[in-house]
Amino acid sequence: MILVLLAVTSALSFLYYGAETLFAERPQAEFERYGLPRARVFVGLMQVLGAFGVLTGLVVALLGAAAAAGLTMMMLLGLAARRRVHDPLRLMVPAGTLALLNALLVLLFVAQ
Repeated sequence: MILVLLAVTSALSFLYYGAETLFAERPQAEFERYGLPRARVFVGLMQVLGAFGVLTGLVVALLGAAAAAGLTMMMLLGLAARRRVHDPLRLMVPAGTLALLNALLVLLFVAQ
């Protein structure tokens, strides 16, 4: 039950952030501020695909573990980008939380 709840939470979060990254104006400015404007579309697509991968993991655990591992790495890289531009800690909380959530999902999927 906890696996399902965490997987759905991760998937909904990354579907939202992925769509926002692809289509909203604010993320365009953020990626420019990070010095990574050309990475925005790739990141948005990976967020959406990762969300579907995590949900698929409820049926195929290995795929869920791989998707959650990829999302964990993406959030850790996001934290590094924010640190590089000296963002305050409060702006790092979402990425840090999602990194921990997906790292836990990796463990839960592998344990199945």
